[in-house]
Amino acid sequence: MRFVFPLILVITLFISSCSNPAQQNQPNVYYDVLGFVQRQIAGLSAQKPLVNKAVGLNQNRNQQTTRDINWKRELELFTQIDINKPALRSSYQIARPDSLTYQYRLKNAKDNLAVRELTVQLDSVTHQPSRIEAVLHTDNPLYSSERHLLLESGPIAGREWQVKHYKLSGFQKLPYFDKNDFLVEGNVK
Repeated sequence: MRFVFPLILVITLFISSCSNPAQQNQPNVYYDVLGFVQRQIAGLSAQKPLVNKAVGLNQNRNQQTTRDINWKRELELFTQIDINKPALRSSYQIARPDSLTYQYRLKNAKDNLAVRELTVQLDSVTHQPSRIEAVLHTDNPLYSSERHLLLESGPIAGREWQVKHYKLSGFQKLPYFDKNDFLVEGNVK
């Protein structure tokens, strides 16, 4: 019975240390790209704008104009460039070439983090992101890939700030197979 109270105390302290509210409420170190992209996904899903979309794999290209787009899936890679996770707080060099541009570059190229570079350019009037660019790189025994992401936004026909153009391009290479190049590009009307 003597050991029950200390054991309960240790378990309680361990559990409470796992969810430290001070750590969860820390301000972002880097620009909140995830918040911006999530707002865009919600707005585009509600508006269902017309999109001229091109998709390519190696030499094969397909183009269509549609309103039927699952925006959560379409912009998923842009949600993955969120570098505001607590574990990444000191992983990126921050550069500000001007007051409207944020540039983040991985400090140590040997770190096994997918996001290598991220640039956010803000509009001079609204201070909303007008251009987001990122380079993601993955290299492991199963495959290697590199993805270049571009998201351009601005006011569209008197509506709120919205994505105007997005482009995802890059390659994936599996051992013993040829490299596959891909492209997804959309122009929002």
